[in-house]
Amino acid sequence: MEFCCYSLAWRTLLKTTIVFFCAGISVALFLTPVFAESKDQAEELRDLKKRVERLESERDNATTIDGTSVKQRLVQSTHGIKISGGLTATAEGTNHLKNGRHRGAVALSADLSLETAIGKDGKVAAAFDIQSGAGLKNLPPLFTSPNGNATGVNNDIESYNNDSAHLTQLYYERDFNKKVVITVGKLDLPTYFDVNNFAGNERTQFLANSFVSNPAVEFGGTQDFNGSGARVTGNLSDSLDITFGAFEGDGNFNDAFDRPFLMAETDFKAALNGKDGNYRFYVWTRQGRPDAMSTADPRDERLARSANNGVGLSFDQQLTEIAGVWLRAGVQRQKLAQFDRHISTGVNVKAPFAGRESDVFGAGYGVTFTGAAYENYMSSAAPQFKAGAEHYLEAYYNFAVAHATAVTGAHISPDIQLVINPGGDMNMTNLFVYGLRLQVFF
Repeated sequence: MEFCCYSLAWRTLLKTTIVFFCAGISVALFLTPVFAESKDQAEELRDLKKRVERLESERDNATTIDGTSVKQRLVQSTHGIKISGGLTATAEGTNHLKNGRHRGAVALSADLSLETAIGKDGKVAAAFDIQSGAGLKNLPPLFTSPNGNATGVNNDIESYNNDSAHLTQLYYERDFNKKVVITVGKLDLPTYFDVNNFAGNERTQFLANSFVSNPAVEFGGTQDFNGSGARVTGNLSDSLDITFGAFEGDGNFNDAFDRPFLMAETDFKAALNGKDGNYRFYVWTRQGRPDAMSTADPRDERLARSANNGVGLSFDQQLTEIAGVWLRAGVQRQKLAQFDRHISTGVNVKAPFAGRESDVFGAGYGVTFTGAAYENYMSSAAPQFKAGAEHYLEAYYNFAVAHATAVTGAHISPDIQLVINPGGDMNMTNLFVYGLRLQVFF
């Protein structure tokens, strides 16, 4: 019976996915003439910029880590060690704190990446993260994944809050003739799975957790998605990659093979009217978790040992020189998770105004559906709970300071978020969050 319901949910989600994606394309195409004030001049500037960036890339061809995804960035190099990093400061306020008073919170984080070559085709890399500030408090309860990760308002906030340096990644990677890449060590899982070019980096794009990675994936490792394991990516052709990963379930390095997290993904690269696009499809399974506290029924200890699994997709497609669309969707076991389905989509507009070639505007909408098992639990644990889908909206504008590029210099980003039915409770007051982010790369 669960399999039939699972299949029906997936078909329903797939139909909804098509509608959302088409709507996103329509919005992006509508925005293109609105934002492109001087198209011919902008195209000339973009062509010149691409030539300059290509020359810089050939000069400084170095891959480094950027918290949640691998980015190309100009880096400093000393004694064969490449060094890069960034500083992120966020200030957020809300209209939904207790006693109705408007209050805010500031959080600071810094990341540092080190990389050195090992032989001709290998490298060792390490990444450290430092954070001060725990972000907004007294928020209404939001949906929580079985791994304890909430659909929160600031994905830059990690599970720790101290001034200590935390080792988030430490790995060895080997490239075999550009056909197979193997990475082993402590990894950041969303670096390799569920990647999205327009919605996957909380330092320069969306801040909300729901728009950085798919909340319907119970990633292994810690609550911050760091864990020991390995991934293998095979390049089958110029347009097709396949990636497999096996990771420890809870990130504590104990009983590493008892409750693993396994994931496989295919990445199709396609061109729509000559514009680049990525279409990723994946399946995953997790064999258990430390406890049942964040499951559909925390009273049922059997859920701590139960297997969760799901399927999902992540699309990003450039439509014009400046506008693109993205989409995510996923399904997981409703008997185990608070929510069983999620879908989100949005637009990405580069250089929305003439003369602002490095600025980016982004807007996203997501909906997360309450699972039946969680509804049954809440009906007895909180009789005032009225089940409904959680709707999430966010918009940001990334203002590049001076001559900053996408991964260099300083950026300032005003950001607004609106959550309707927080945590899937229709009786909960809607949550409005406003904020400002400062990002500096070095």
